[in-house]
Amino acid sequence: MWSPPQLSSREPPSWSSVTTALLPSLACYYVSALLTVRSYSFLVRMCFLPITLGMLYRCSVSLDMAYMDGAVRNDCLNCRNETLLAGMTFLGMRAIAWTVSATPPRRLDSKKPSAMQLCFTGRYHEWNLSSGLHVPAEWRPTNSRTMFVLATLAPQLIHTPLSPNTFGSPTGGTIFTANGVPDLHSTYITLLSGIVLYSATQSAYDACANFCVFFLQRNPTQWPSFFDRPWQSTSLHHFWAKGWHQFVAPGGRPLYALGFGRTGAVLGSFTVSSILHISSHWGLGRCSEWATMGGYFIIQGVGVVLEGIWKKVTGYRVGGILGWLWTVAWVVGWGNIVIDAWARAGLIGSVFFPNGMRPITGSGTSFVTVVVRIG
Repeated sequence: MWSPPQLSSREPPSWSSVTTALLPSLACYYVSALLTVRSYSFLVRMCFLPITLGMLYRCSVSLDMAYMDGAVRNDCLNCRNETLLAGMTFLGMRAIAWTVSATPPRRLDSKKPSAMQLCFTGRYHEWNLSSGLHVPAEWRPTNSRTMFVLATLAPQLIHTPLSPNTFGSPTGGTIFTANGVPDLHSTYITLLSGIVLYSATQSAYDACANFCVFFLQRNPTQWPSFFDRPWQSTSLHHFWAKGWHQFVAPGGRPLYALGFGRTGAVLGSFTVSSILHISSHWGLGRCSEWATMGGYFIIQGVGVVLEGIWKKVTGYRVGGILGWLWTVAWVVGWGNIVIDAWARAGLIGSVFFPNGMRPITGSGTSFVTVVVRIG
């Protein structure tokens, strides 16, 4: 167990805490990008890396985001601390990748890259680091920023109501009815949690896309769809390599470059995902659970490797209705352990959207109300 600093030792967001913790960490992240795009030597980048990682860590353990007005802490907002840790960990991983990369990031359109562009590119779309990245087919008009924003806003208004205020307890409780054994009740909660996770993530991504395209005048082509209909996946490979988001897909490249082949690349990507989710779980103020949080993503990688073995032995790819059933069983079945870990930490009892920010409340989310046993 890796115990985080007590929540009581963290500061609520304020001008003082933002200027002494958040802004310096983001500034160091920007400097790391600047050193990369300007091709500073490896030694210079490596010397600055510990400063960046140290400031990101300091921000992660200094701020408590579960405050509404700076005075009253709301446990239902503890999901913000998980988001903070996930974000800081993600930025740290990117800074490490930039520092050790033998090939400096370059835009595919031959334009001179800027540090700000590198900081804000999520999946390195239209960069040389996006080799092998699956980009969903674009269905929104990209020749007009206004039409792109309107087209993106429509599904966002659908996904937001599917992210309920809460369907658990912020104090924590298990989803299992007896002895920690998955059953239909826990699997039902797991499936609903997956829908909520998808909807909340997609809604947040769409909000970022609209902000960057409309207010920052970014090119709409830089904001392709975050997911690619994961519910239609007929194999684990398709689900994780194309259906789900690709934010941590480059994590497997180091092992592939070291000669571990496809298996190394697959397990490397899922290991990076494990680290990211372990760190974000740590942000909830509970002890990190390596076996559950990290184990889920490692076992998903094992499933993808098993599909590769199946193809080599039989000559056939996993697919069709049986492939879809296999994918659902592996993703949702093993998902019981990670959703239970989130439930016991109180995450599924969090309020993802404050009431004043929700266009629909009440009956719009009543269909996802479930009972989580406390204790």
